[in-house]
Amino acid sequence: MKKLLSLMLSLCLSLSLALPAAALEAEDAKELLRTYYVDQLPDDFDRLTSLEEILASVHDPYTVYLAPEAYRSLMDSIDGGTVVGIGATIRTVFEGGYRVLSILPDSPALDAGLQPGDVIVAVDGSPLTGDADPTARILGEEGTTVTLTILRQGAGQPQDLTLVRRSVTVPIVVYEMRGGALFITCDSFGSSTAGVIAQALLAHESQASAILMDLRSNPGGTSRAAAGAAGLFLGGEIISYFRDASGEYDYVYTLPSFPDLTDKPLIILTGPYSASGSELFSAAIRDYGAGIAVGQRTFGKGVGQYVFDESTHPELFDGDCLKITVFRFYSPNGATNDTVGVLPTLALSPENTQQAAMLLSAPLPASPAHHLKLELAGQTLCVDLEQALKEENTAALTELLEALPPSARLYEAGPQGTWVPVSPAGAAAHLGLSFTPRSFSDLEDSPFREEIETLAAFRLLSGYEDGSFRPGQTITRAEFCAMTAAALDLPAPSGDSAFSDVSSGDWFAGAVNAMAARGFLSGSGGSFRPGDPITCQEIAAILSNVSAWACMEGRANAQRDLTEQEQQAYAAYSPWARAAARNLDLLGALDSSLPPQENASRGTAAALLCGLLRGAGLLWE
Repeated sequence: MKKLLSLMLSLCLSLSLALPAAALEAEDAKELLRTYYVDQLPDDFDRLTSLEEILASVHDPYTVYLAPEAYRSLMDSIDGGTVVGIGATIRTVFEGGYRVLSILPDSPALDAGLQPGDVIVAVDGSPLTGDADPTARILGEEGTTVTLTILRQGAGQPQDLTLVRRSVTVPIVVYEMRGGALFITCDSFGSSTAGVIAQALLAHESQASAILMDLRSNPGGTSRAAAGAAGLFLGGEIISYFRDASGEYDYVYTLPSFPDLTDKPLIILTGPYSASGSELFSAAIRDYGAGIAVGQRTFGKGVGQYVFDESTHPELFDGDCLKITVFRFYSPNGATNDTVGVLPTLALSPENTQQAAMLLSAPLPASPAHHLKLELAGQTLCVDLEQALKEENTAALTELLEALPPSARLYEAGPQGTWVPVSPAGAAAHLGLSFTPRSFSDLEDSPFREEIETLAAFRLLSGYEDGSFRPGQTITRAEFCAMTAAALDLPAPSGDSAFSDVSSGDWFAGAVNAMAARGFLSGSGGSFRPGDPITCQEIAAILSNVSAWACMEGRANAQRDLTEQEQQAYAAYSPWARAAARNLDLLGALDSSLPPQENASRGTAAALLCGLLRGAGLLWE
């Protein structure tokens, strides 16, 4: 498997689905999957006879066959070039249609008003289905027209957009100075990405107060390209680990001689369409404390694909390819981004992300007057209030202050040219801004206030409509599952419920079934008892299972037998929960002051969940 890492490991979101009429023989595809696919193949795999059935059986939207035209389109999207089409990238997963991920500049898609997040439900009046190939339907000859029927969030009714196909240049990296900041827009990690970013840094880093890297429309690329780009900010380091089907790890790294081209603050802009290579890059910057991220949680693609084509198997392919998921990848500190994504340092709305990033890029002044200073995640950042208090920037400034987690340290100008600490609410009051805290109204006496407020700042926790959290209130098994599934962003699985006492109409059904599908929890005799209180040791057992998925260290802990000394150390726990308690303790995620067999409160549950997210390395702090 190590040989694969010397070749191209494709981490991008696919732009096409399997084609029914394929040149690749079904038996050849099965042999490749048996050899390389990262997860267990289905029981009936050997009996399948068509390529379409074989690929559908693994339920993996990233393991796909691409015909020559679709493969060329994929490579053009990664490495740049000129293509004939509409200038948009499309996610492969069918969700009643196919979601638009990004729009290229100077493209028919941009001219027609197509937007990221739009869902294409029909092409030229013909509805798209789960077995359709949207790319083949949308591509065509230059000068011809195509009509897309789309659903747009908040628009209500479908709408038709007619586009004229033409040649579109695919620029994967562009950069410019904006004010005092070097603003780099990176739409793919391809063969030229690191070189262009290096060019930007060499040309402008010396006069830039900060580097802004916009990855909001970057669906990925190759691991080597992402590693090379990250290395420009880190030097020679391990950038990512990869675990294969046998459970063995390999890694991608930059050499010790790799140039670290800047020590200026790095601010990454992320969003729900930042995927794969973007997540690899962002997680590396997080783990080495080389910058911050502002925006929204990333896509959550924690698996890598290898592209099998005529360069690897000339006897099987002729311009086409088969992409197979061969690895699960982890950050330098061992954290996954599978499903959970990479959480930003400052969770902001899409409307204010770019403006807030620009506000944070001001240089540190000789005098603190008319400035705010922010210490966050190892970075020192500055806000010029003369710019920030302009009418067009006050919404972004307000949300920036509201988004600061408890770990942030904020300073304003004090007497005689000094910096003095100030709370976000205090700074907002001094500046005449309205301020809506993300915290809750009833945390003053809670011993878990810091953990609860941290989760709230990252938008991972919600309370009641009256603004309270009720930290002392007993939490049920269903409520804890809902809290955890929301924090991890677990999608509700399709199909029957995992438990006899969890009905599809129950408000907690999606969360409970999502947790069960991942193997995080189990019931008793086919039931779950969702309304029962949950004990601290039951939470420990669930979170230990989560840790084995969430990080490399958690997985290694779960594979260790409990020693006799550990049996004694965790004797307060029931025998079935002692290994789980040990696993969390090794991650620094266990609160030894909590009585294991007593019912947990909402505050206790939030504190243990926060400890797990911190121990797994999922919080950007």
